[in-house]
Amino acid sequence: TGGTKTVYSWDTDKGGMSQKTETVKSHSGVLKNPLINLNEEIQRLEELLKSTSEKQSKHSDLLSRTLYAFRAFHEVREYELGFYHSDLKAFKLNFDEHLRTNPNSEIIGELNRINVVLQDFITDIEAQDLRRTEQSVQQSVLLVREKYEATKVLEVGDKVIELKRIRGWLLSLSSRSSEMHEQLEQDIAIEHEIQVAKESQTELEQWDTSEIRQGRTTDPFVGYKRQVIIMTENDPDIIQSTSYLAEKYPDNTTIVRMDKNGNYKVVYGLKLNEIPKGDIKVVINAHGNPGGIRNRSIEEIAEHISIIDRAVGKDSGVRKVSLVACSLGGDYVKILLPELRKKGVSNTKVSVRLVPVIVDADGRKIMSNSVEGISGKYRSNALKKTYAFNEKGEIIPVDSYTDEHYDVSLSIDKDGSPKIERIYGNKRLSELKGPLKVFVKAESFSETEQMLHQFKDVLPSGASIAHLSIKTPKDNDWFAQGNVLQQTQNLDNFGERLNASIVVYSDSEDAQVSLAARNRDSGVRIIKGDTCFIKDPLMLKNAMVILELGGSESNQQYLEFRGDDFDADIHVEIFHEGVNQVPMTRETLKNLDLISQVTQQSIADIDIIVSTTENLGHYLELVKALSDKYKVTITVHKEIESGASVEWLSKTPQDSDVIVRTPPHLAETQPHNDKKLQDWDTPNQEQI
Repeated sequence: TGGTKTVYSWDTDKGGMSQKTETVKSHSGVLKNPLINLNEEIQRLEELLKSTSEKQSKHSDLLSRTLYAFRAFHEVREYELGFYHSDLKAFKLNFDEHLRTNPNSEIIGELNRINVVLQDFITDIEAQDLRRTEQSVQQSVLLVREKYEATKVLEVGDKVIELKRIRGWLLSLSSRSSEMHEQLEQDIAIEHEIQVAKESQTELEQWDTSEIRQGRTTDPFVGYKRQVIIMTENDPDIIQSTSYLAEKYPDNTTIVRMDKNGNYKVVYGLKLNEIPKGDIKVVINAHGNPGGIRNRSIEEIAEHISIIDRAVGKDSGVRKVSLVACSLGGDYVKILLPELRKKGVSNTKVSVRLVPVIVDADGRKIMSNSVEGISGKYRSNALKKTYAFNEKGEIIPVDSYTDEHYDVSLSIDKDGSPKIERIYGNKRLSELKGPLKVFVKAESFSETEQMLHQFKDVLPSGASIAHLSIKTPKDNDWFAQGNVLQQTQNLDNFGERLNASIVVYSDSEDAQVSLAARNRDSGVRIIKGDTCFIKDPLMLKNAMVILELGGSESNQQYLEFRGDDFDADIHVEIFHEGVNQVPMTRETLKNLDLISQVTQQSIADIDIIVSTTENLGHYLELVKALSDKYKVTITVHKEIESGASVEWLSKTPQDSDVIVRTPPHLAETQPHNDKKLQDWDTPNQEQI
């Protein structure tokens, strides 16, 4: 209309029509989003995809991608549309090619209609782009910077894709003026970012993996929406312990591999932007020492945590950080907390271990300190510290083992009845439902069990005790009496009667047993010092498995057995791992004496399974020492790649010396190895 409009009206005085020409007001600054009315198209596509008929199956992938694109563009802001022009044109070309190769489709009408809609969108965007003002260009510059900042919390694969997209936008904007080109060049080193992200992506994808066991009966996860475990390096111990931590709460865990640059890859669980809104717990699983976390500065650790905090989005936040690294010390946290606050993570508390820490197979963290005579300690206020900011902005110590993340906290009242100390979320007893995680301040074994049965009886229908965390008093050690076999059976019976998993630990720093745990599959673990006794109902009867981890300042051993049904001499298997973890001969002899805490049956024979044949002298000495003491057959087997093993050393009571056999893959060529096939018709005894 040339910027004018004609207004018609009825003139009552003249008794006829009148008209006048007016200038049209300009609304170019408030352009309508041409993709805003996509609801109808989205609904039609959804209906089309619901059909499972054969005629549409070959189109389902294209239609699904179109639906995804329409949904995405429906959320795009008006001034962002120009950035997606090239993506939309590329998608349109793919759609055209699909139509060309399927000209006789039974839904060709729908496909042609969608193709027209796509072309209309492209035309509208191009027209809109021509009308852009200088103000909208500046707005686009701000948008590019905003999106560039957003890439810093994306998973590395998505980060590479988004950085490449931003590079295209930068080229488009930079072409508009040299001044804008220089401005953006100074702000964003996009090519370098893409290269670093691609290198990180390749590296992170090559890290070793460990399978997370599913289907196990696990503890309820209370107090946080999710735990995010950050692995800082491709290390076998870190990978294994991460699996143990995840298996404790498999349905509430996300595992992230993260490099020094903060680039990360989610390898288990929900993506960070898919985590439900709420409080998040971050676990840094790394090697450490009094100097800090290996290969990471405090600033880098703070940035790692900040990335998680930003990636989970609004209405969520990191409320707890657990540093599962050895011997960091409290000063580390006092430096870390201010760094976190600088990066916007201020409402959190951070826990640290002051001594070496091991994650056991149940995902529990065991601390040790041989200098102070404390070994294998679980839940020690002396060995673990937690800090947070108070209201004045001061860093203060807080309780490391607060009961806030249990559904119910109980103690025993004077009359022996259950006393409810706290219910999570300030709920009423009648509001409890589902499997409950319960903390108990215990008294004697019998008093505690009696109280728990009373509590079980008053629970509302639909609520049940699933897991018990029991803290025993200093003057009432549940494990001071009886041998290990009796103790494991007592704890198993206790848990079976309540149908719950159980963890028992003492309030005393010098208790005989630092941790006793019972799973709902009747598996029991009791840790005494450096020894872990394991009752496994899946074990063979009349057998004992010993895993020895020696060769360092902290020797550890695991003794595994089926239960209390020993009725014959026992078969013993001893497992040794790498050459650097082989214990001294005297340590192995000492560990075999521990069998007497489980059974008085004699040893029938001993098999030793090793991963390497490098330490021949040690094993010759060990076999002879065991043979002299127990007067039974001793055999050493070498593990091979197939998971099987081959006999390496042996000695029976009748043998005067240890017999050495060369494993097949190390064997030297013998004359009969080179015989032709026809010469093997009548092999000699050596060939057999």
